[in-house]
Amino acid sequence: MPELPEVDSYRTGLNKMIKGWTLEGGKAIWPKACTYDFHLVSNQRIVGFDRRGKYLIINLTKHHIIIHLRMTGRIDVTNRTPKYATVEFNFTNGQKMCLVDYRKFGRVWIVKDTEPIVEHLGIEPLSKKFTLKEFKLLLANRSGTLKPLLLNQTFVAGIGNYLADEILFRSGIHPLRKANTLTLNEIKKLHNSIKYIINKSIDYGGTTFLTFRGPQGKKGEFWKKLQVFRKTGEPCPHCKSPIKRIIVGQRGTHFCENKQKLQN
Repeated sequence: MPELPEVDSYRTGLNKMIKGWTLEGGKAIWPKACTYDFHLVSNQRIVGFDRRGKYLIINLTKHHIIIHLRMTGRIDVTNRTPKYATVEFNFTNGQKMCLVDYRKFGRVWIVKDTEPIVEHLGIEPLSKKFTLKEFKLLLANRSGTLKPLLLNQTFVAGIGNYLADEILFRSGIHPLRKANTLTLNEIKKLHNSIKYIINKSIDYGGTTFLTFRGPQGKKGEFWKKLQVFRKTGEPCPHCKSPIKRIIVGQRGTHFCENKQKLQN
């Protein structure tokens, strides 16, 4: 699933490509992908891009287009409708912006107010508000298992499976640890690792596992820097112990049991 870095690559890349273009309409090729009236966007110009968690927000003159890529979605800008396109927006210059999603889970909204769609999301981990003090407050009343907590979009927005595994590995924290057992030093490490791993992934254009391609059709390169995710049985980069895989909260989870010891 595209996570925060992959969506952010669209935010920055599409801003350079199509900001200022004027829409003339569009359609839902897969009806469930977008149930809104495409006439709403007619003659509206793209004025900017934002992101909340894994949601891409395209700001128009009067409305906003919100796109969630879900499991396998990507965004193509092209002059022809790609295979597996579920939604397309047409521009006055003859180009199209398409949600391409062979599993058809991705969703598109056309709204005047973005807040009802994204108000459930937690704090943005790259925002100025995400301070160590604020992170400690967020953890104060939490007692659940850390891996599912990091994946909880109402806790911190934008973290998915590969980011969570890499964050916990860099922090030296076992994915089954309970949030209320963390020491102050571990909270500091976790807070730092959340920002570090996300920024590093953004620097490499995100990660491509299946279908993700950036705005210019380029694959994300952060997969080359992954330390534990999908590295089952391979030697840990730090201690050479084999990377383990377990299921936590119904998600495949990768870690080094030597570096990330489970406290009794």
